[in-house]
Amino acid sequence: MSLVKSDEEQRWVPTHVQVTVLRARGLRAKGKYGTSDVYTIIQLGKEKYSTCVMEKTTDPEWGEECSFELQPGVLEKGGRDAYPPGAGDLTLTVMHRALIGLDVFLGQAVIPLDEAFQERKYIKNEWYRLHSKTGKKEKERGELQLTVQFTRHNLTASMYDLSMKDKPRSSARTYLHDLKFKKQIKNKFRLIPHFLQKNKCLKCC
Repeated sequence: MSLVKSDEEQRWVPTHVQVTVLRARGLRAKGKYGTSDVYTIIQLGKEKYSTCVMEKTTDPEWGEECSFELQPGVLEKGGRDAYPPGAGDLTLTVMHRALIGLDVFLGQAVIPLDEAFQERKYIKNEWYRLHSKTGKKEKERGELQLTVQFTRHNLTASMYDLSMKDKPRSSARTYLHDLKFKKQIKNKFRLIPHFLQKNKCLKCC
């Protein structure tokens, strides 16, 4: 038996992405006294988390972490084509909590995870410019500092790998198969989104 592993066996395929929202700077002031009451929503697909609200600041610090389970194949080149638009994008939306009325949008950063994974696999303490909503005029909205790390959970890895082997990437049938597989994995192992220590204010939306 050959001791040399095939390219498929050697390829490291993550099952989760861990996101740490560190801090923001230069945010727009929407509250009293030239400050804001700020929180960040972290979203991947339909899954969302929210940080604590940091009051009366335009330079908040959180240091909060969360983890998302990845769709099988979504990090592969062309893999996102098998899923709805945005399924492979990590979206971070910074908001001002309003005491009366709706909360106010401060800015947004979108990170295509397939591109991030193909380029370097690990993003540490990097600043991302916050943008206006799609279709709106761009303004200076500040920046958000993040750490993004891809991880592999052994509990799901073997079944996850089987789901990716020799699988076409671009049909509706493939997408439905992936959803069915993901549901089976969660039911079997009771895997749910979890919070990773630092600040217990981080919560599922």
